[in-house]
Amino acid sequence: MTQNLEQKVPLAPVRTALTATQIIAILAKMEGWKLHGDGADVAIEKTYRFDNFLKTMAFVNAVAFIAEQQDHHPEMLVGYGSCSVRFNTHDVQGVSRSDFECAALVDALLTAQAPL
Repeated sequence: MTQNLEQKVPLAPVRTALTATQIIAILAKMEGWKLHGDGADVAIEKTYRFDNFLKTMAFVNAVAFIAEQQDHHPEMLVGYGSCSVRFNTHDVQGVSRSDFECAALVDALLTAQAPL
């Protein structure tokens, strides 16, 4: 018996670009996050600071784990004691709710009991 392959393949979540008004309203509730870029390259970004390189890299690896779980990968700029995390949704050429959901998960890394 032939099975329909389309029934077995899970569909990716449908993402849509948020309006400028929606983005600003959500950003106002999120500490430290700001807009970066414009047009199709618009993103949300936050820079995190750490005491040393090992703590920075522990954070980077934790962000990578979240990104894999969410199937939504940020750009990161890593320095000795800092990491800038930038989310946008390429397939909608803008910022989506997924970006804000992932940003909140990244913020939660530093509000947990055990500091990096």
